[in-house]
Amino acid sequence: MRSRRAGVVLLFAALLVVPARAAEAPSPAPAPTAVQAPAAVQAPPAVQAPTAAPAPTTVQAPTDAQAPPADRAPIAAQAPPEVHVLYPPDLTFSSEPKLKVFAFRGSKGDPVLPVVNGKEADPLEGETFLKGEVSLVAGLNLLRVGGVDLRVFVLPNAIMGSFRFPSGKEGEELVFRAYRLHPALDDGCDGCHTLDGGKLKAKDQKEACYACHNDFTKAEGGKQVFVHAPVASGECTGCHDPHFATRPKLQRLEKGCLECHDPFPTTGTVHRPVGNGECMACHNPHAGPAKKQLVRPGNALCLGCHKEPHTRHRSSSVLGTMTRVPDDFPREAGELACAGCHVPHQSPDARLFAKPQAVLCKICHQI
Repeated sequence: MRSRRAGVVLLFAALLVVPARAAEAPSPAPAPTAVQAPAAVQAPPAVQAPTAAPAPTTVQAPTDAQAPPADRAPIAAQAPPEVHVLYPPDLTFSSEPKLKVFAFRGSKGDPVLPVVNGKEADPLEGETFLKGEVSLVAGLNLLRVGGVDLRVFVLPNAIMGSFRFPSGKEGEELVFRAYRLHPALDDGCDGCHTLDGGKLKAKDQKEACYACHNDFTKAEGGKQVFVHAPVASGECTGCHDPHFATRPKLQRLEKGCLECHDPFPTTGTVHRPVGNGECMACHNPHAGPAKKQLVRPGNALCLGCHKEPHTRHRSSSVLGTMTRVPDDFPREAGELACAGCHVPHQSPDARLFAKPQAVLCKICHQI
């Protein structure tokens, strides 16, 4: 009996001890020092290696790899062709609300859209030679064509050739000018130019100009013609601008004839057309039927303005014994020539006399 009780006591004690040990088992569980392995996960100095990786100085090697000139060539080849604006120039003055635009580029490219006051207009027509028309507003307009900025001032129905506008700087003005256009621009560039390597090359001027204009070196009916030297050598652009100009006939020279010819003195007596700069009253700028490109030969030239002056002096017949006309005195078609007594441009004496009157008269009159 006693041994039985002892066995029960031992069994009971064993039961008490097992839970106690089981309960103590958790205390080793705080050994989640292993659970702190996540702390090791936080120690990703390895994870920060990516931060170092972004510093791929080696990754930038591609930038250097793109640097070789050979690799850049394709990029330059893709650049759009440069657009050269032929008309209008900057500071253009217009009396019309619509303005023609002409431009050129060496090869085909994307459509060129003019921008007027910040708004896109219709694209210019053409592939290399570009042309079109833009609508403007009264006043100052800002026009951009192919990256080129231009200023155009519109004053509807104006008749003046220029307009001054304050620049915003004290004492400074912007001068806008009206231009005359060469009608050939509407037909394109190939009438006057050839395309060579993406650039315009001018044709021989005689070939280009005489394709539309009369050949001044050829007179009608086999008559003799006297040709102005620049015309004979085909230097049309010596006097004319081939695209546009502010002066009539596309004249480019501010001084006109005096750009090449010496001016005459302004003292003494000056022929009125000379004083007024009206050289073409007597001379043709291209070719004429008389020497010096005169528009009419001999006395007919003078009589175009001077009606029937002292007819007796023009007679070649000698009246009376006091008059003796030298054999070498200038004559014109049976009459004495006006140029025998007068010079055409300027004289220090009255009435454009070729010599002082007292000396001149004694050439023929025995006084």
